[in-house]
Amino acid sequence: MGGEPSVTYTTGAVGHACARASTTKERPLLAVRARAYRLAAVALAAAALPAAALPAAALPGAARTALGTDASGRGRPVVAAPAATGASDDPVDYAVAVDESASLGAGELDREKDAVAAIAVSDPSPRSRMVVFGFADARTATQSPVDEVCPMRQLDTVGREQIAECAGQLRERTAQGGSGTDFISAVRQGVTRLKEAPDSGRPRVLFLLTDGYLDVKDSYRYRGLDDRTRDEQANEDLARALREAADAKVQIRPLGFGRAVDRKRLDEMAAGGYRDGCRDLPQTRPQAEVVDAENLGRALETAFAAARCLYRDPGSRTRPPGDLTVRVSPLATEGTIVVSKGDPLVTATYYDPEGHRITDSGDGAGDGESSFEFTGRGKSVESLRVTRPLAGDWRVHLDAPAGHRDRTASISVLWQGAVRSDIRLEKPSPSAGERTRVEVEVLTRAGVKLDERDLRGITVTGQLTGKGFTQKVPIALADDGRGQDEHGLDGVFSGTVTVPRDATGDLLFSSTVQSVGLRPDTRSYPTGIAPPNAKFGAVLDIPAATVHPGGKVTGTLKVSNRDTAAHTVRLAVADAAGTGLSVDPAEVPVEPGAARTLDVTVRVADADALGAPVDDDGTALGGKVTAADGTRVLDDAPLSITVTAVPSLPRRIWDAWWQLIVPGAFVLVAVVAALLTRRRVKRLRIAPGGLLLELLGADGTSVCSRKAKTGRGNWYEFDLVDAATDSPRIERRNRGAYAVRRDLAGGVVLRAGGQGERTLRLGEQLALTGTLSLRIADGRGRRPVPGRRGGPSAGGRSWTPGRVTAKAGASSATDHTGSYAASAPEPEHPDI
Repeated sequence: MGGEPSVTYTTGAVGHACARASTTKERPLLAVRARAYRLAAVALAAAALPAAALPAAALPGAARTALGTDASGRGRPVVAAPAATGASDDPVDYAVAVDESASLGAGELDREKDAVAAIAVSDPSPRSRMVVFGFADARTATQSPVDEVCPMRQLDTVGREQIAECAGQLRERTAQGGSGTDFISAVRQGVTRLKEAPDSGRPRVLFLLTDGYLDVKDSYRYRGLDDRTRDEQANEDLARALREAADAKVQIRPLGFGRAVDRKRLDEMAAGGYRDGCRDLPQTRPQAEVVDAENLGRALETAFAAARCLYRDPGSRTRPPGDLTVRVSPLATEGTIVVSKGDPLVTATYYDPEGHRITDSGDGAGDGESSFEFTGRGKSVESLRVTRPLAGDWRVHLDAPAGHRDRTASISVLWQGAVRSDIRLEKPSPSAGERTRVEVEVLTRAGVKLDERDLRGITVTGQLTGKGFTQKVPIALADDGRGQDEHGLDGVFSGTVTVPRDATGDLLFSSTVQSVGLRPDTRSYPTGIAPPNAKFGAVLDIPAATVHPGGKVTGTLKVSNRDTAAHTVRLAVADAAGTGLSVDPAEVPVEPGAARTLDVTVRVADADALGAPVDDDGTALGGKVTAADGTRVLDDAPLSITVTAVPSLPRRIWDAWWQLIVPGAFVLVAVVAALLTRRRVKRLRIAPGGLLLELLGADGTSVCSRKAKTGRGNWYEFDLVDAATDSPRIERRNRGAYAVRRDLAGGVVLRAGGQGERTLRLGEQLALTGTLSLRIADGRGRRPVPGRRGGPSAGGRSWTPGRVTAKAGASSATDHTGSYAASAPEPEHPDI
């Protein structure tokens, strides 16, 4: 109901009356006060929010480490691994032999084609090469047992697409076209093609896909021979072909599928070719695999990963529309996500673990450091190659038009990564014949905790060499929570070794961390035999800390020299190459009989010299500081230094003064809230809302009444309209000649244009003109009773603009309440 309410006038014995006043209810003052207090409480909570929302690392003394902190306060640091280089870019030559015999079941040839395409899009090197051919047998002299559908091609961007296309030309042989299974021709064709390139040292791999066994009974080559002679000759020919493969350094990786597979024959072919894998690990050596046809693609990817020293993680399966997920390990420095859709009309949309969509242009990574390359878009098998991928679950959304949603799609990731490690001794300088504990901690790139799945495939080997003994001493290291290993699968491999009794001088402890998909990392710990009753010793202590590039961490070195000769302690940072760490001082001379404690400073290089990117989350640097006397290590201290980016000026101010800023903010907000509350309460106490303005005639009869509303500037402004007629009235007008509001003392203030303000009591009758008077009362909860008299005889003051006249016998405001029908009385505004 906006605007000025309509007014109806009636005449009669009661005179004229304004029909309707405002019915707007005034908010109870106590409720307003309670709301103001609640607002103040919210404001105080908001002041505390910045401190609560900040990570622990933002508060002084809070150091962030990736693998947690032990009871001593020393964290287990994580070192940023270097970017992937070397092995992942080394090229490999592949030959893929695909069984085309008539024994193939429905859909099996299509699965073989998809498996070939998966290899083409998965290889990480654009310099690798691949040849693809089908094989069966030849029944006549004019037939060939092999069909070379893809000549040797380099697997650059164009080559990968071409391999996927030409693999589609593989065909199933009929009985007339040669429907047997000639392994001999397949092996020789692969070896011939792989030998055509000069021996540049790159690996040569032949993948042989088959659903059966050696079947040359109808082969033209063995025509005229009886069954026994034919089989003997075929076996000899196959053995000769395998020797040729071994001589040419061609690995043979057979993959059988179906129920008629001759597993023994496939094992013979795997063992007959070149046996050395890409690493000295059992998993990387050629071996045969037999699976059902539905899992052919996954099995070939696994064989490919083993040949390439890549780690393969399978993901989920689904039919479109739907989502596929696959986990990328934090160890991965580069990887290829392979999606086998089964239908080229199925579309795939990729999302990283932070939910960012990866577009065809290669954009979309959340950290800004990853790079992307799509291959096979629009084909039944496609891939996304990612350099420096985000660790976590990647999601691929599949969609497809109607009629193309019946094939099950799958996802997998093949990755290669890098680790760094740190070797530590319980006794840095053991004695001859003494047993010492050895720990090797696996470190990964910045700030990422290793999952148990990442640790299970890692092996750590160690050995001890030194003067006085010639045979290497192996060190058994494990991360299984048994024996010397305190906690299983925590990234720390532990074991013990006994120093040979005939050891006489320098010792070298070494360890190697390796796994499929990881480049080996070898570390060494040079030290020496501790002489009996050593009189010179040192103890290092470097605390865990969080610093910025160019910062420093201060520790202590305690030295004691009970010898008669002077000694020099040499300090050095070990197992931290490329991290930009240095220690000062480098040398500490210790005189005979001296014992002292001095500060040791580990300095962090500037951001440009650090071996890892630095951001707000922090990059944890590992390694250790060693204190040595000549070749003998006296003590070492592991490093747990987290480097964070230099914060902005506001953040630096916060870090330095947060203990004063937080309570100061509380006080400031409390003061502001109190002032705002007081101001609002004052405004409510003087607001004119609810005042009843009653216009009285010369005989004291009510002519018109109006209930005031709060207006501009907390005044109710009005004019006296038609005062000289028989229908005078009060009419609300902005900037009217009159204005009224309440007074803090409980009265009212009336303002007339140009005449200033007058403070009055509620209920007083005031003369406005010669015939009209105004009475102002508290109209909250009251309603006017027309016709009741309240003229000058009731007392009060006569007032005209510019002049106030007090009449004799003036009564209090309560003398006039008889003109109103009052509800239960309500209290005046209480002080707040």
